[in-house]
Amino acid sequence: RKVLAIVSPSRADGRSYLAANLAIVFSQLGEKTLLIDADMRNPRQHELFGLHNQYGLSALLTGRANGSVIEKIRNFENLSVLPAGATPPNPLELASRHEFAVLLRSEVRHFDVVLVDTPAAERSSDAEAIAARAGGALLLARAHRSRNESLGQLAATLQTARVELGGS
Repeated sequence: RKVLAIVSPSRADGRSYLAANLAIVFSQLGEKTLLIDADMRNPRQHELFGLHNQYGLSALLTGRANGSVIEKIRNFENLSVLPAGATPPNPLELASRHEFAVLLRSEVRHFDVVLVDTPAAERSSDAEAIAARAGGALLLARAHRSRNESLGQLAATLQTARVELGGS
């Protein structure tokens, strides 16, 4: 699978850190990697990589920017990041748009691996919509914090949406 959404039930489960670290590892293995911050409610990737967040995914999906908002990370030859951009009033609507699926299909032609950081599933349906567009997801659990019931519900929701679970 070339596109993988990183999902979890709760806030502070570590999705953004895991997504960033996976992206770095893939890039160090020689894979041309794109990390998309699709958590338009509480974006983190711009902070982790020291990027501006004025323009990004939200601007791309609303037609206010082009692919030039994807930033190459200086110290990692094969790593690029698409920050979330300005917080829109309607993140779920943007994540559900056909344009998001088109963007993912387009980027798969330019990158070997596309990882998508998502918001917590407990806060909105954004993670499910994003994972459905990606087609695959990695379900993240945090030791001594994540509840089996929440993980099971999220896994069932993703499978109902025909999202292939790549692991947990």
